[in-house]
Amino acid sequence: MVPASAVDTNVILRVGLTINGASSFADPKLENVSGEPTGYTIGQMQGTTFSGSTSISSSQLTIQLVNDAFQVSDTATGKVLYTSAQGADHLAIRPNSALTWFKGYKWNGDFVYRRASGNNLTVINYVGLEDYVKGVLPYEISADWPAEAQKAQAVCARSFALGTHKHTSAGYDLCNTTNCQVYLGTNLATAASDAAVDATRGEYLTYNGELVIGYFFSSDGGATEDAANVWGGDYPYLQGKEDPYETYDSSWSVTLTADEVRQKLVNAGYSIGAIANVEVTKRTDTDNVNEVTVTDTDGKTVTIQRDNVRTVFGLDSIRYTITPNAAKSASAALPQSASLKISPSTHKVTLDGKSVAPQGYNIENNNYYKLRDIAYILNGTDSQFNVSWDSDANRIELISGTAYQAVGGEMADSVSAQIKSCMPSSATIVLDGKTISLTGYLVNGNNYYKLRDVGSALGFGVDYDSDKQTVVIDSAPSSSEDPEGPVVPETPTTPAVPPVSYTFTGTGWGHSVGMSQWGAYAMAQQGFTYEEILKFYYTGISIAG
Repeated sequence: MVPASAVDTNVILRVGLTINGASSFADPKLENVSGEPTGYTIGQMQGTTFSGSTSISSSQLTIQLVNDAFQVSDTATGKVLYTSAQGADHLAIRPNSALTWFKGYKWNGDFVYRRASGNNLTVINYVGLEDYVKGVLPYEISADWPAEAQKAQAVCARSFALGTHKHTSAGYDLCNTTNCQVYLGTNLATAASDAAVDATRGEYLTYNGELVIGYFFSSDGGATEDAANVWGGDYPYLQGKEDPYETYDSSWSVTLTADEVRQKLVNAGYSIGAIANVEVTKRTDTDNVNEVTVTDTDGKTVTIQRDNVRTVFGLDSIRYTITPNAAKSASAALPQSASLKISPSTHKVTLDGKSVAPQGYNIENNNYYKLRDIAYILNGTDSQFNVSWDSDANRIELISGTAYQAVGGEMADSVSAQIKSCMPSSATIVLDGKTISLTGYLVNGNNYYKLRDVGSALGFGVDYDSDKQTVVIDSAPSSSEDPEGPVVPETPTTPAVPPVSYTFTGTGWGHSVGMSQWGAYAMAQQGFTYEEILKFYYTGISIAG
């Protein structure tokens, strides 16, 4: 880090606008802004110091590489106005106007054209720090946001620019995209956004007397994150914390097929076969995702960590859950109704020695019962579980260890002997966030599942007393019960039937390190000052300048 006393807030920044001719700014034309002085001075740039040699009166210029030299011509007439020496590595242009049009945007400062590959050009805007921040602020947040939020963003943008010169090896300090921070000149600047920059002029973040980078992002969805958990390294001022202020609805959902998951992993450089399972295997103290494990059908695993849990899958944030989605035809191999041996179950049922009467059918000599009836009779035991139904997704969700919430209709009279319809159940079964396989049938519009399968999945015992013609349920948890927590397993598992897709559901937008822009908005709305906003999102910082 740089000592705060050594920071030059009058610095000229070099911002790449067109890189190697390839970007939305790949346009060689400059134009003076109407109403301002016309013309330009052509010269060279030594460091960040401009040295002029030739004056041009035209208002519109086109700059190209022709015969290994920079050629400047009048855009309207095509007349060549200036040609550099052959082999020159760059051309610097200082407009007489305070603002200059370039690719539909108005910019402060000078322009430097550098050689790139072939006849391509890299165009760099040389601009003072404060003018640069004025060109960032209204593109990173709205210029009509509360003043204190805009001031907080201005300090962050200034700190980022002073502390992050990630493109120095390419001949410029910062790019103008989200890879650094968005900088698009003055088109969206307002009196209010400029005033926020002026009110914080020269101010930047420090930690223990040294300049620090003002990382920020759009929305944390509930909690920020330690930089060490996202990028690694030691950033004591970038500590994750629960965010009680942000109120912006940043919820999102993305569903990827198993093939799409595999392709994203391959594109990211991982080696993996056909996908069998994708699950969160580690979370941070603030409940953000820190590790995802992907298992293929051969049992090979790939572990994805830190910010890769967001970028590899193309997700909006690191704050999400994963729901596997089973194929709707997963039970298609079961016998069809025409050949089924099916009748209402006449067997007695006991739970821990007491008689109970869940609604069920005997299908192919196995007893199938309603999940809600089984949950109802197990309520209050060590094997209790809750059942919920997502009709849109055709999904039954089970939560173990949770009291059953009755919806009505449980333990109804015995089932109808008249079988109007019977087919293999197509519902996806999710237990504690993991897809499981239960043998089941949809009979007369209701799902019934094999009791032994349910007992195996939930950890209670199922036996049959042939002498008493009684199904015996023992609520005591099985010794083979998964010792890990029900929501986030520490070790990867593979479902018996691999899911066909995975739904990632989350909140937040961005890397979650530093200041939440929507959080700053909410804090400003609630009356916090920009200093208070910054000191909430950055741990132990001071504001210098």
